[in-house]
Amino acid sequence: MSSNSEKGHAKNVANFKLLTTYITGLGAAYNPSNPEIEITQLESLYDNAFLKQKNVNTSEAPYKNAAAERENFFAPLNKLITKLRGVFKSTLGVQPNQLDNFMTIARKIKGSKKSKNPPTIDTPETDAIQAQHSASQRSYDQQTNNFEILIALLESTPNYNPNEVEYKIVTLKNRYTKMLNYTEKVGETFTPFNTARSERNKVIYYNQNNLIDIALTTKSYLSTIVDKSSSEYKAIAKLRFTRIKK
Repeated sequence: MSSNSEKGHAKNVANFKLLTTYITGLGAAYNPSNPEIEITQLESLYDNAFLKQKNVNTSEAPYKNAAAERENFFAPLNKLITKLRGVFKSTLGVQPNQLDNFMTIARKIKGSKKSKNPPTIDTPETDAIQAQHSASQRSYDQQTNNFEILIALLESTPNYNPNEVEYKIVTLKNRYTKMLNYTEKVGETFTPFNTARSERNKVIYYNQNNLIDIALTTKSYLSTIVDKSSSEYKAIAKLRFTRIKK
């Protein structure tokens, strides 16, 4: 069973805390020869995992907010391009081949859509998030680059000087700058978020003495010292620790 959601990670950490609580209740009966599962080591591992998960939680919101703000700003772009076509076509002296050039650029802008679906292959979660982010980032970069090319076309067209403020070159250049800024903000907030995920995953899943392996080793030891018919053992047995896909 894979644990690919934030709830899954948090559940692993929470269950590990419950495990240490049950062990504390056993008192002197819990006396493993393996130093890696001594109660002090378990408590230290829990504290580290809890902190790493907290770092993910606090860095996720800024990234998602930045991504949402960018998506909202880019959303009206296709409609703007359609309106610009009408303005460009109605400009004095514009020839059919010039309109063809406009439409070639416009199609590139409209065809560069944000990737909403995560990769379908089974990869570690942080790698999958990185791949999805990179695909989305490239798409927005392409839209922004093609929008700059379109502005250059309009700027070089004689008689292109619409009365409407929203279609003027200065307005379009201002929009282009904001497009760059929104994408830059997404990149800036993604880095700490992705780093926090990676550090969290190391502690819970990938380090030599990771939380999952230690939890399972601890449960194996408990099965030798706790009566399997007891309520204590039944409570411990219900604790599930799940991995993420590799």
